[in-house]
Amino acid sequence: MPDIKIPIPSGSAKAFRDHQGITNPGLIFDRFAPDWGSNSTLKKQGLERVANATTDKKLLTEWNARWQACAQAAGGKPFGLKTDWRLIAGLGRKGPLEVGFTFHRYGFPILPGSSVKGVARAWALIQIARQAHAPKLDALDESLSADGDKERKKYQEWRTSQSADVQQLADDFRAIFGTTATAGRAVFFDAIPSKLPKLELDIMNPHFPDYYQGKQPPTDWQSPVPVYFLTVAANTEFRFAVGWRGALDAEGGRLRDLAQKWLVEGLTQLGAGAKTGAGYGYFAAPPQAAQDAGQAQQSLSVKSAGQAQAAASTASATAPQTLTWRTGTIKEYQPDKGTGRLVDDESGAELTFKWEAIEDKGWSPGRRYKVRYALADEAGKPRIVKVKRAQA
Repeated sequence: MPDIKIPIPSGSAKAFRDHQGITNPGLIFDRFAPDWGSNSTLKKQGLERVANATTDKKLLTEWNARWQACAQAAGGKPFGLKTDWRLIAGLGRKGPLEVGFTFHRYGFPILPGSSVKGVARAWALIQIARQAHAPKLDALDESLSADGDKERKKYQEWRTSQSADVQQLADDFRAIFGTTATAGRAVFFDAIPSKLPKLELDIMNPHFPDYYQGKQPPTDWQSPVPVYFLTVAANTEFRFAVGWRGALDAEGGRLRDLAQKWLVEGLTQLGAGAKTGAGYGYFAAPPQAAQDAGQAQQSLSVKSAGQAQAAASTASATAPQTLTWRTGTIKEYQPDKGTGRLVDDESGAELTFKWEAIEDKGWSPGRRYKVRYALADEAGKPRIVKVKRAQA
């Protein structure tokens, strides 16, 4: 272990050095972080020490058993989902190493139940807004959540103006998540890893540090200052469960299953944790859902490819280089190789593109980023020739 200064009482520091077998990453992160104030390299070493700490497999097994017993006693049906890519839990929390991370007291990364509930609630709100054609989520949220005398009357007025399907969804939303006056009946448990998770270091590289500190405008001569942070590795399985308060009768079972459905869809479509806009925090769809989506995508891809080729061919016949613009979502972009993949939002077809197609050469599109892309026909074969940011 490198001899680095730890800003804690000398007795505690000695105990730490004498017992180098400390295996709790959370304890090292929160209590034994190095004094990196004068040397940013020590911060990276401190995070590496956390990431490389050997956690207790038996402790995790016992914890999973207790967690499952509690979830089932509350009427939950535990299920697992794997991270689609890296996950960041608690980046915004205060911590001795500048960047935060959420550890359970046992030293394992978790998603707190409050965060899990927030993902499910956000997705449910979006579904109601879509069917009710609500232009503002915050206004809809206030209508569904407020529960004073005036607010309840206002909610009933809004409710009667909606279709029967929206009315049912709104009532289900209030029962599951509660209001300002009553607690929701659904119980969202902390999400915990099913097996020993792997922690990895990642990096943010702000190119204009003086600008972000308010010292001067962004200029090309400012030197990037790397900011390292912890992430959970891709393909890590977390266990989730939604319990139920009160009798789990037929209606309670329906609402609990609806809450779980909203949770799964929220985790796969909205993601959890920090930096979801850059592709972090998304979970892969459950096996059956993925299989169904794959079959649908396969049939749509064949149809889309034919439509795209026909459209491009028609455009080429009338006006060479006429572009067919479509909307897609970035699945992967590798700047070092100069290639990327995107999925067409309408058909689900997966297409490849090259660096030359990106209009803004200083932009690297992240995973899950919405883009507009243009197809052109070349020798009877459609090819992506332009990729740009989707309009807000």
